Amino acid sequence: MDESVSIALTIGDPAGIGPEIAADLMNRGRLNGLNLYLIGSAEELVKNLSRDVAEKINVVSDWNHIAERRGDLPLVIDTSSGIVLPQGKPSEESGKISGKAIEIAILMALSGKVEGIVTGPISKEALALAGYSYVGHTDMFADKFDSPDCQMMMVNGTSRIVIMTRDIPLKEAPGAVTAQRINKCVKITNDALKKLWGIQTPKIVVAALNPHAGDGGVTGSEEVDIIIPAIEELLASGLDVTGPVPSDTLFCDRENKPYDAYIALYHDQGMIPFKSMGFTNGVNMTIGLPVVRTSVCHGTAYEIAGRGIADSGSLDAAVSLAVQCCTKKRRNVGV
Repeated sequence: MDESVSIALTIGDPAGIGPEIAADLMNRGRLNGLNLYLIGSAEELVKNLSRDVAEKINVVSDWNHIAERRGDLPLVIDTSSGIVLPQGKPSEESGKISGKAIEIAILMALSGKVEGIVTGPISKEALALAGYSYVGHTDMFADKFDSPDCQMMMVNGTSRIVIMTRDIPLKEAPGAVTAQRINKCVKITNDALKKLWGIQTPKIVVAALNPHAGDGGVTGSEEVDIIIPAIEELLASGLDVTGPVPSDTLFCDRENKPYDAYIALYHDQGMIPFKSMGFTNGVNMTIGLPVVRTSVCHGTAYEIAGRGIADSGSLDAAVSLAVQCCTKKRRNVGV
């Protein structure tokens, strides 16, 4: 990995497994040498560190006055000073700690201090209890970076699935599938594939909404009325777009149909196949931001927090992908 790339890593909800998985990466030396700032509850992080690592880390409370790192270890920016934390459940306190960490990471990115942000698992309930109006990470990033059209991409190796309508009730999904939204989603995906992966001519496939892609309007009209015209417009603009492809065949034979990205029109259409691929090493990514942002693809797992059994694979993959994409972005910024 490119050690010169600067990354902010938020630990996540301190009552969940965030501190545990971040500490695991540090204990195993997976974060050594990276230009990385670890932000969140220093107290909960230290509880999970080996004695040797805990004795070496440098902890600060003000990101504006960054101290030097000690050796190869990340610098820790503490957001929990003086806060007594209820364990193993969402709370106002855990929401304040995790929310402040995200805010600091965003400020560091806006000021040019970091090129990428990696986020640990948070609780939407805890953020709400702490007074945040955002549903989660993506909404906060969209607002703070003035990027309302940013998209959620799930990444597992070379499989990239964009969830176009994200976390909305299923009954609202058909109405949210518009030609304008498809157009913006595909163009942002195409741009990200060029800049963050260096793919010169991305191949993108769009899912159908209805069974059998609507059967010419027999099992649904959205394909004929909305999706096909949107794809035709994208093709006319020079993009390599295929679809609409029925959900039940969209991900079949992936090795022989090497699409660079799949556009899923609603949450479960993309998330079920993504998780069936095995999401231990999967990454949740936000594309369409001025900064690279990756995240774990799992939640806080309060029920196992502190038991030493949480898998850090997704966080490890998120850090690696952030560094990789930041490095590619430097080279392809003018693409």
